Amino acid sequence: MFGKIFAGVATAGVLAGVLATGAMAATPSAAPSASPTTKQRPALKDAFAGTVTAINGTQLTVKNAKAGSKTFLRTDATVVIKGRNDKASWSEIEVNSHVAVRYETRDGKLYLKRVHIGRAHVAGKVEAVNGSLITIRTRDGKDVKLTVNASTKYFEVTGKKQRQAGSLKDIHTGTRLIAAGSYDASHNFDAALVAYRNK
Repeated sequence: MFGKIFAGVATAGVLAGVLATGAMAATPSAAPSASPTTKQRPALKDAFAGTVTAINGTQLTVKNAKAGSKTFLRTDATVVIKGRNDKASWSEIEVNSHVAVRYETRDGKLYLKRVHIGRAHVAGKVEAVNGSLITIRTRDGKDVKLTVNASTKYFEVTGKKQRQAGSLKDIHTGTRLIAAGSYDASHNFDAALVAYRNK
């Protein structure tokens, strides 16, 4: 049920910009209408994006909700970046991070050329709200504590591909949400953005 509720969020690309660059995606009303004569670019065959499910010193496994999982091999030429275009290290890639990769195929294996680290994200149902601390329970039954602050962005999902500005006061026990951010040293989740739905 939770996956269905937020399917529209993911497919609409609402969090795509946030997870990849930390920038808020444009609202539908701000997006220019596509010209009927404009041709869409074909999907890149050597690009893949999704959530990191496993990583070690030599390989990276990424899961995409539609395309499944792919395992990529690291090379000496693999470049890692984060944010707009800041250089990063391989050790900065974490499980649950959203990444976009470019790769090449040789002898049936996928070799990484470039990894763009986005924000980690968590999703679940709110169990409690206590000031700036939100406790959620994920689909696999784990409790995660989200910390929010004055810079955290909120928006409410009101329908498929529809959202509006929101606030912390709208989030309460039973609210379903997805948050983008990073884990701190205590393994609490510092939320930079929270998308929620109360229906």
